[in-house]
Amino acid sequence: MLNVVMYRIRPLALTGLAGLLVPICLAVALQTTAVAQSNDETSPGAAIARVTADIKYLASDELGGRLPGSPEMVVCEDYIINEFKRIGLKSGVADGSYKQPFEVGQKKSVNRDATTLTLTGSKGALDVVLDTDFKPQVNRRDVAVEGGVVFVGYSIRAEEYNYDEYKNVDVKDKFVVMLRMEPQQTDEKSVFAGTETSPYAFLQAKVTAAMDAGAAGIIMVNDGTTAPNAEKDELSAYDMFGNTVARIPFVHMTRAKFDELLKQTPVVRGNGDKLDSLAKIELAIDGSLEPVSQELKGWKANLNVAFRNEGTITNNIIGVIEGEGPHADETIVIGAHYDHLGMGQYGSRSGFGEIHNGADDNATGTAGVMELARRFAKSDKKPGRRLVFICFSAEEMGLLGAVHYCEKPLFPLEKTVSMINYDMIGWLQDDLELTCFSWETSAAYEAALDKANEEMGENRLNLVKPQGGFAGSDHLPFLQRQIPVMFLHTGLTSTYHTPEDDFETIDCVGATKVIDFTEKLLVILADQDEAPKFNAPVQRSRVRLGALLEDQDDGILVDSVVDDSLAAKSGLQAGDMITAIDGEKINRRREINRALSTGKGKTLKLTVVRGSETIEVGIEVPDDG
Repeated sequence: MLNVVMYRIRPLALTGLAGLLVPICLAVALQTTAVAQSNDETSPGAAIARVTADIKYLASDELGGRLPGSPEMVVCEDYIINEFKRIGLKSGVADGSYKQPFEVGQKKSVNRDATTLTLTGSKGALDVVLDTDFKPQVNRRDVAVEGGVVFVGYSIRAEEYNYDEYKNVDVKDKFVVMLRMEPQQTDEKSVFAGTETSPYAFLQAKVTAAMDAGAAGIIMVNDGTTAPNAEKDELSAYDMFGNTVARIPFVHMTRAKFDELLKQTPVVRGNGDKLDSLAKIELAIDGSLEPVSQELKGWKANLNVAFRNEGTITNNIIGVIEGEGPHADETIVIGAHYDHLGMGQYGSRSGFGEIHNGADDNATGTAGVMELARRFAKSDKKPGRRLVFICFSAEEMGLLGAVHYCEKPLFPLEKTVSMINYDMIGWLQDDLELTCFSWETSAAYEAALDKANEEMGENRLNLVKPQGGFAGSDHLPFLQRQIPVMFLHTGLTSTYHTPEDDFETIDCVGATKVIDFTEKLLVILADQDEAPKFNAPVQRSRVRLGALLEDQDDGILVDSVVDDSLAAKSGLQAGDMITAIDGEKINRRREINRALSTGKGKTLKLTVVRGSETIEVGIEVPDDG
């Protein structure tokens, strides 16, 4: 999801992860049990079970974070297409494939013919073979680097433990050879977080230490726990570490090849012991927690890597249910993006290197489109207008799938009367709050929303209709072409664009309620006599606080403050807990935004808990927004 307003972020701390998982998973389990006792596909339990299964699979490690162009993305495409076929949904693409292909950006790949690593010592050069003995990581530019070779252990600088593997060595303009992970990994008493992984084990910290010391390049080898034997000594894919190593020449080399070098030039300890293998080096460091960093005299490394740019092909997936009646040639698009960040290549808040499963962003929305397609495909009654179901790709790269569709629409845009977009519908929670962005783009929307909600009966939602709210997602290219749009969203969470956005955090029952509501909304929009007419967005001036906020039970936590913002000028600080405005207790961000929008030209008095003190902070709200 792209450029969503900050004030809708919901933290896991709302209930605590443990407290959250029990009610959500219990509810799903109970509903799934009900399904087992009923063959009625239209039952609430059956719907929840289907939605739950879709979200769980789409957000599984098997799909690798759904990065456009990846093999896992192809598996994801097949999953959606096979379900469209199973339910009898007609392909929206003339060739019957359901796929609308387009190219995204440029992906760098290694030019194998121009990529070499040579290690030369006093006895000659080692035979180092690409893909067998080493693999380079994709860099920002071609690489041609030569330099001496320095072994730096685990490449750790930990002053608090008096452990610095760069302290007595000069690595400037040389290649450093480093081990993965950290010393004493199986020792519960290790200062490096015991058997847990400490921050010093992460590649980013190792690379930063090497670069700060002036290294010309990095040769990384697996540690003994990662590769306990030759069969496990696997080399990482060319693009495994992404931006983490993009600023310095970097190769991954096998332990066996580096052991060949050590046989000729062992690492020598202070007591004179010669360590002629990585296994012996690791034992020595584990036993003494003393660095053995040193230059491997007489050795030179020469690395040449060339890259080529390749376009990445990905697909929008499109299915259609034709309408019936006088308005059958008019189209309503129901969309959601099914891509995410892969290993964190685009827009991660946590950095590269872990799978970003994107359960809420946007496995939930994709599951919503699939479930709506099922329901309308199985309905005995045709909709009054054509329904086009689109799972967009490359949203995270800049709404590229939606842009491509609007540039090359498969159904005329001049006859497209609505676009309903799902992006992150997995956090409905107890307040049942569903935000309907862009509802103002048609005068017909408010009445349709209220009618659909009325039809929800005892499952009515708390519909939030922000004025002038046009958060960024796949509806925007349609909005730019003067098509009425609506973006349905249950709020950001603290897991947004992190590896923690996993299935276990999702309110599957709530997501199904959003789908139930949307089904009723679509029936209204498809069958009403008059199509929604476009209203140009009203550009409203809105006061922005300039702080990242999290709802808490006892107030609103300030996570961070933007420089030169209203919050910064007022003296708010990260860590502050806002508990009241003008004496009225608050614990929801929307209450702050409401006060800002209605208090122009006034001074708001915030009650703030800062550490052990309670203070008052005055927010002078500008009268011009």
